[in-house]
Parts: sequence; C-alpha cells; structure tokens
Amino acid sequence: MDPSTTILFAVAALLGLNHVVFRIPGWEYRRTIFWTLQLLNLGAATAILAFGVPGFDGVETPIKWVLGLLLILHIITNNQRLVRAVRAGPDRRELMAKRSRIKAALAKHEE
Repeated sequence: MDPSTTILFAVAALLGLNHVVFRIPGWEYRRTIFWTLQLLNLGAATAILAFGVPGFDGVETPIKWVLGLLLILHIITNNQRLVRAVRAGPDRRELMAKRSRIKAALAKHEE
C-alpha cells in the first residue's frame, strides 16, 4: 500500500473513531478517551495541513485543506458535544446525595 492510501485510510479510521466514541454509554465521564481522540484529531490535522498527502499531483493543496479542516471541524463538534453533555448531566452534588441515600437504604436493609 502506498503512503497516500495509508494516510487516507488512517483519516477514514479517525473519522470513524469520532463517531464510535460518542456511541459508548457514559462517554462524557470517560474523559481520557475523549481527550485522546481530540489530540489524535489535532495531531492528524496539523500533520496533514503541514505536510499534505503525497500522491495527488496537482490537487494536493485542496485535498490537504479539506481533510485538515474536516478534522478541525470534528474537534469543534466534539467539544460542543462535551459541553452539552456536561450542562445537561446531573449535578455532582445531586449524584453524591443520591449515592448517600442508596447506601443508607442498603445499610438499613442489611440490619
């Protein structure tokens, strides 16, 4: 496989990963996965914009801009999803209070 095909497959896999991560239940609480994905997007976008995709003689500039800006668009969209999920999610204090009530009920039931 030549380098241009490898790069295109890698970008396609990264775009697929952008969709898969947000299908995982509770993804907004797994920040390591989220920020790793964001860093991969940023690194790939920077590399593509800086070095381009070899093998596209005459149309390399538009292709590198389209792919690079598509990955940057995913960075922005992913950040918007995270902000919406955090704002819509339950407050941490409410979760801790609910957890305390459940623990107290379980302890009472065990006695």
